[in-house]
Amino acid sequence: MYSRILVPLDGSSLGEEVLPYVRQLSDRLSIPAELMAVIEPPTPSISRDLNPQRHEHETVAHRTGHAQNYLSRVAENLRADGLSVSISTPSGNPAAVIAAETEKQTETLIAMCGHGRSGLARGWLGSVTDRVLHMTSSPMLIVKSHRLDDPLRTKTGFSKIIVPLDGSPLAEQVLPHVEYLAMGLELTVDLVRVTPSRDEFYRYLPDLPGGRSPSYENYLEEAVEEATTYISEIEDSLRQKGVNSLEKHVLRGNPADSIIGIASETNDRLVAMTTHGRSGLGRWLLGSVADRVAVHTEGPVLVIRATGTASESSQA
Repeated sequence: MYSRILVPLDGSSLGEEVLPYVRQLSDRLSIPAELMAVIEPPTPSISRDLNPQRHEHETVAHRTGHAQNYLSRVAENLRADGLSVSISTPSGNPAAVIAAETEKQTETLIAMCGHGRSGLARGWLGSVTDRVLHMTSSPMLIVKSHRLDDPLRTKTGFSKIIVPLDGSPLAEQVLPHVEYLAMGLELTVDLVRVTPSRDEFYRYLPDLPGGRSPSYENYLEEAVEEATTYISEIEDSLRQKGVNSLEKHVLRGNPADSIIGIASETNDRLVAMTTHGRSGLGRWLLGSVADRVAVHTEGPVLVIRATGTASESSQA
């Protein structure tokens, strides 16, 4: 499913927190990794922010050489574990360069941290990750980096994959990735369906003629039954395709909060979900939910760009 893992780095230790996950994926799935440091051309705004004397010597060529040395050291560390690793140091706008690079080779998995500080490109990873997410159609593994002394920081990879679904074909586009990762990495798959809370139910469902409102209790009973049946059908389908270790949860509440909550119960799990599209009551505004989960989940999140439209999903 993935022909390579593209790993943008900015030279910071926080940015390198993606590497344990890259090591796990590259090793277990036999996928080559490409480490990339994007060299930003000097601009007047940068020169004002830096020490002028240092900036005089910090030419593109100098920074490129420094980046190549840095990436070579990181690559050698990964190669010592038997991984296939290459490096590249293109120049330009980081988000645009990364997004353009994914178009050159299909089935690229981008793996990068959501935050970075100092280093080769002066800590651009935090803002760049968000821009790349909205610019590329390639899947992205986003890792939220932590302070060096943060007890939540983990270097153990993941053993479980949490899969939020809203019942729509748009959300189900994550399933081929889930199958591939679960079987290749021997992960437990936890299928999650979230039904609306009372507040969300009445917020999105207008009053009926005559001032009447539908009953949330009646809706909830039917919604939970439908969600349970749906999750069981997805579970059966995955078992038939060779995924043997599965769990399932039907939750109630705000989708993003519920996903973040169940993901926080362990520190060795990956959340995998699609972004883009909306499919009505009980189905999520996938883009905003995925964005919030990626920002607030204390761990890796795999985001898949869904293709198609919400109207197509609703008609399916």
